[in-house]
Amino acid sequence: MGRSMMVAAAILGLSAVAPAAAAETVARPAAVIRGHSVTHPVAHLAVRVPNSATYVGSDRFDLYGVADAEIQLFAESDRNRRLTRLYWIQFESYWPDQPKHSYDYTGDRRERHWGTTVWVNDGPNSTAGTPRPGSDREHMQALLERAGYKPPPEMATVRMIQLLDDPRGTGHGRRELMFIYAEDLARTGKTLAQLTDKNGETNASWEPIGKALVERAVKAFSVERK
Repeated sequence: MGRSMMVAAAILGLSAVAPAAAAETVARPAAVIRGHSVTHPVAHLAVRVPNSATYVGSDRFDLYGVADAEIQLFAESDRNRRLTRLYWIQFESYWPDQPKHSYDYTGDRRERHWGTTVWVNDGPNSTAGTPRPGSDREHMQALLERAGYKPPPEMATVRMIQLLDDPRGTGHGRRELMFIYAEDLARTGKTLAQLTDKNGETNASWEPIGKALVERAVKAFSVERK
């Protein structure tokens, strides 16, 4: 599997954390939704998405027995409920009884957005295939399905990570805020096959598309610290 395809898998929520035997008891979602704003009282911040987005729903769950994860999801679609844009916000942290676990995003691009360090991955990907059982992608897709949304065959996706307990921007931490912004790849006029090589790596045709996509993704979310 090429790096761009592994990136796509990570972007789609195929978490790198290893499953643990015991699951924690998970509370209800902590974030408060008001219109297009998501306010999280524990993370002490508010995230806003465009007014054109529709709120899909939330889910809070034990991720593989090692982390507390909460998804807040917004979407845009055509008249047939086919996704055109996806706004995925996720608060995630390792459980206190998992002291040996920490996130490492040093393999991603280090950028500066919203006044802080953000770790960025982007790439085209297929929406086909079954998500890993218990993954955040599986929970996200369940939210979409319950709301009647259908994904297009291929999407252009950006994953942006803030580590909330990493003020120096080292790429290591235990508490993260994840943003995923995705668009129907068809709007680019290209297919996944045209944008990747035989090893799954993105080719030169993706570079301008990816750059513009990241710019739109950054503008799609605004972050205010409380």
